[in-house]
Amino acid sequence: MADNNVNWTRVVGFHILSFLPITLLLLTAGTVAAVEPLTDPTAAEQLKQLNDQTIISTHVSLDSEWNQFQHGAEKATWTLAGLWGCPVSDFQDWGIRFKLPFVYRRTDEESDHTGVGGLGDLEIGTGTAFRFNDTWRTGGGIELHADTASNRAFAERVWRLKPGWGIAHDVTDWLTLTLNAEYNHSIAERHDVRPQSYFELTLPATLILPYDWSMSGKYEATIDFENGDRWTHTVGAGIAKRLSNVPVVLSASLEKPLNGGAKKFQASVTIVYYFERYHSPK
Repeated sequence: MADNNVNWTRVVGFHILSFLPITLLLLTAGTVAAVEPLTDPTAAEQLKQLNDQTIISTHVSLDSEWNQFQHGAEKATWTLAGLWGCPVSDFQDWGIRFKLPFVYRRTDEESDHTGVGGLGDLEIGTGTAFRFNDTWRTGGGIELHADTASNRAFAERVWRLKPGWGIAHDVTDWLTLTLNAEYNHSIAERHDVRPQSYFELTLPATLILPYDWSMSGKYEATIDFENGDRWTHTVGAGIAKRLSNVPVVLSASLEKPLNGGAKKFQASVTIVYYFERYHSPK
């Protein structure tokens, strides 16, 4: 009986922690509601796009990501990404995107890969987005993860397709809630790599603050169909600032897995430059 009580305590505590970032955003929203937002629509849209795939605006970005693992292992990834978008109609946009990562991985364990770096796996995809009205949007697409890494120490060694879809709702001018779903399925693997098949559900919330600032919270759940339908849960929080004189957004975020595993946490810093003349907010 004592063991059952302990397990229920962990379950309750786990669910509280899962939604803590979004809960903090909603509490902060009560204070922001009393302040008239000073962020213009274009800047607000660019801040939202950090967590919202239903907004397609042409941009390039550089993401610096640092992962801390158990036993002292670390991985740093610098990802150059680009998205080109164009309007199809007054209520639909279309775009293509790519991601090119450069990876450095270090481990304290004795092996041939104590410290290695090089090109990671390239990703390229296409998608579309629709606006139902001024507050509801939906969109999605498909992405190809290619086996292009220059070193097996950080290569997934699979070719994988990633279809996904999402929906977003602007609850107010300063609060946006989003739901994203993505299914990953490998279509080719190296001979010593098992197939990949997993589903990711992401629930981000974005709070637009005065003076072109924003805060975000995210809950992510993943179910691995090739590993006994194992569930993993991650929470994250971030902050972003859109510069006043140039169409550049700077952001920083931190993610923490809730149910153990090899990864301790992940920290990211991103710089995004928007080509505003190719896109105007609807």
